[in-house]
Amino acid sequence: MILRIVPSEAERAAGSLRSATIEQASQSFRLDGALIIESIVDAAIIAEARRAFVEGYSQYLDDRHHDDAVLVGARRLLITIKLEPPFDDPHLFANPYLLPVLSAELGDGFVLGAFGIVCSLTSAPAQHRHHDGGILFCSGIDYVLPTTAITVGMPLLEMNEVNGTTALWPGSHRNESRLKEKGIEPIVREGSCVLWDFRLWHGGTPNRGTLPRPLLYLTYCRPWFLEHMNFDKRKNPGQKPLLAKKNFFSGLSERHQRLLARAHEG
Repeated sequence: MILRIVPSEAERAAGSLRSATIEQASQSFRLDGALIIESIVDAAIIAEARRAFVEGYSQYLDDRHHDDAVLVGARRLLITIKLEPPFDDPHLFANPYLLPVLSAELGDGFVLGAFGIVCSLTSAPAQHRHHDGGILFCSGIDYVLPTTAITVGMPLLEMNEVNGTTALWPGSHRNESRLKEKGIEPIVREGSCVLWDFRLWHGGTPNRGTLPRPLLYLTYCRPWFLEHMNFDKRKNPGQKPLLAKKNFFSGLSERHQRLLARAHEG
């Protein structure tokens, strides 16, 4: 199993995690390569995001090839989502409970490298087991280095045995022999998030439900790291990893502007 962090009443009142909780989260994440943080986004924000996705991005839910989306498995698409209402809410891209945990692993200068949705369509079979990247040297040293990038998944529809979830192989970011063990298939409720080291092996489970399952995904990384596996200009020339209108930045704090420094205008 992996650690689940549940903010205490005192932490909710303060709007942030205590240093002891962050340290606990950091130690567990480094060991297992994954972590769940419960109930950090209001249910109304998640419900509005799900509605906006279904209405505004319905053209992608047909299992066809698109120049600005990526097939990441049978009946699974990776779709870049524009940072516009309701997805421009800081609780989604700069969550105050999440950022300190990311900072402990990536350093204070980390940036948001990608923002989108991986949507598992109805009847999607199990996805192939894979890691997102983060391999720098293709040698044994990669297993002992600190993480370079972290994927954060915020389900817009509960991740469970019916809708499907993301199977994880804890510790596989450090030791691939852990792949011989049975992976875990966590339930992650709406408003919570699951994060994993870019090197961790994982794969989506089948969608046995009657609705598409959108998983809002965010890639946070060190400022020098560039993801190359999912954003190949030769295969999908129209896709950008992070999109926002220019006037979006004028209302942001300096910290949030630095976090979104890689955004393309769109």
